[in-house]
Amino acid sequence: MALIETSTKINASPEKIFSYVSSLDSLKNQYVVSVEADGPIKLGTKIKTKIKSTMGMENVITSEVIAYQENKIFGTKTYAAPPASDVISTYILEPDGGGTKVVMQTEAVLTPPGMPNMPGMEDMMKKQMIAGYDAALAALKKKLEG
Repeated sequence: MALIETSTKINASPEKIFSYVSSLDSLKNQYVVSVEADGPIKLGTKIKTKIKSTMGMENVITSEVIAYQENKIFGTKTYAAPPASDVISTYILEPDGGGTKVVMQTEAVLTPPGMPNMPGMEDMMKKQMIAGYDAALAALKKKLEG
């Protein structure tokens, strides 16, 4: 498994950031049809996210909350159908002056069995994922700093 990590400082309290990243609203975007949890968000909660692809098809993604320490850590494990691999995504919140350092970590197998693997492919995938996570953190910063 590869560990991909990036971070940013957000001028908001850990409480405000945790409240948002651990909510179902944080999962919604233009591709999400619906998000449902099997109970309150806490350790062990299962989340089903229905996504519409650009081709109009719908897929259901199942995740489970595997890390939950209020105002400090929120992590989920997303279960994938082969040949893809499961993915662990974690937000780590650290007070930083008047704001919060938000660390976003992902653990994933970047080249699962059966997937073509060329030299440099894993590094290329890591760079693309970090760019996407940096954009996600920038959007989170903009939303929460308002």
